[in-house]
Amino acid sequence: MPGETHDAARRALAAVPINVGFARAVLDGTAAGELWCDDPAHPRAFHAIHPYGMSLVWGDGVGDAFGRIVARVHALRERGADQWIQVEPRWQDLDWDRALEAVPLDAVEQGSSCVTVRHVRVNFAFDADGSGARPAHEPRDAGWSSRRATAGDFPVPGSVVPSAFWPDATAFLQHGGGVVVEKDGQVGAIAFASYRWDDHVEIGIETLPAFRRRGLAAAAAAGMVEAVLDAGLTPVWSCRAENVGSYRLAERVGFRPTAHLPYFRVRGA
Repeated sequence: MPGETHDAARRALAAVPINVGFARAVLDGTAAGELWCDDPAHPRAFHAIHPYGMSLVWGDGVGDAFGRIVARVHALRERGADQWIQVEPRWQDLDWDRALEAVPLDAVEQGSSCVTVRHVRVNFAFDADGSGARPAHEPRDAGWSSRRATAGDFPVPGSVVPSAFWPDATAFLQHGGGVVVEKDGQVGAIAFASYRWDDHVEIGIETLPAFRRRGLAAAAAAGMVEAVLDAGLTPVWSCRAENVGSYRLAERVGFRPTAHLPYFRVRGA
């Protein structure tokens, strides 16, 4: 897509008052995603999809382009693409539920085959005055210790891990790296920069299943928050409202919720 379109998308994105790291990653080329606009000659509505599956709709022309955006979402679904869709807050009152045939999460029964489920995504802001409770950087269990991530940590297994957000270890380390909690060379948890835009770093967190409920995630997250602050940057956190563990961890390491937003999961055909 022409550079002028990217510039227009970036200017419009700068006015969106929510966490936009994954969309910026697509625009900046640090993630190999897709960018759509309503009119290449005069773009006013945009839809960016990150390879992780998250997408954002934004721009002054979203209302006018609503039908085309919905058609695009359905076309992507027919291609087999799973999507997690966020909408710029000023356009939330459009009838997304009807257009996407969305069912609220609390109405979904286990095993339901419904195509689209409406979740809630929570944006957090870091409590810069220091009033938020923050755990120690070192885990409470004996033998575990924290350290900065290295290139060797890039392929750590899991779903929310560096390799899901960065093309290689070099890019991962250049854009913020991470903090690892380990014991005898075994990684138990990692907190890392999942997105970096301007002076913001959004934090991702993963604890390996065998080492959960030991306080390792809190230690890794606390260490990553301090690393981001030491670099003169602003830590950012987001999660789904039903992810109680992530929500509580965010509060423990100094974040407070600032926005609760519709978040549509569209399952690929």
